[in-house]
Amino acid sequence: MKVPSGPTRKWEIVMDDAREREAATLTAADVKNEHRVLRDIAEDELRELPLVPVGAFLERGEWYLDLHNPARGEFPGNSREHVRPGQRVIARSSASRDLWRRLVDACDDVLGRRRSSPAA
Repeated sequence: MKVPSGPTRKWEIVMDDAREREAATLTAADVKNEHRVLRDIAEDELRELPLVPVGAFLERGEWYLDLHNPARGEFPGNSREHVRPGQRVIARSSASRDLWRRLVDACDDVLGRRRSSPAA
């Protein structure tokens, strides 16, 4: 491609990523009112549970819950899928074993599914 000769103008583009920064710091407590899955979990536990930031890739070997789509249940990351704007995802590594089990059970309850194992 040939670049035209003559005076050039330098343009600076500033992109505001405040929304992404905000999403990166969200916890499950911040979105509790948006998701039935979270309604019976204590507020203090949800404040300690970070959401996976928008744009982050879901790591291979990690397990996740998509609060926007509880029918998925717990699912493995594949390094190709990323968190889309508006999607609310929790990583298993960010929750205690007990809290994770209660979140998975809450997904089943919201969908009216039978639990495969008793809650611990």
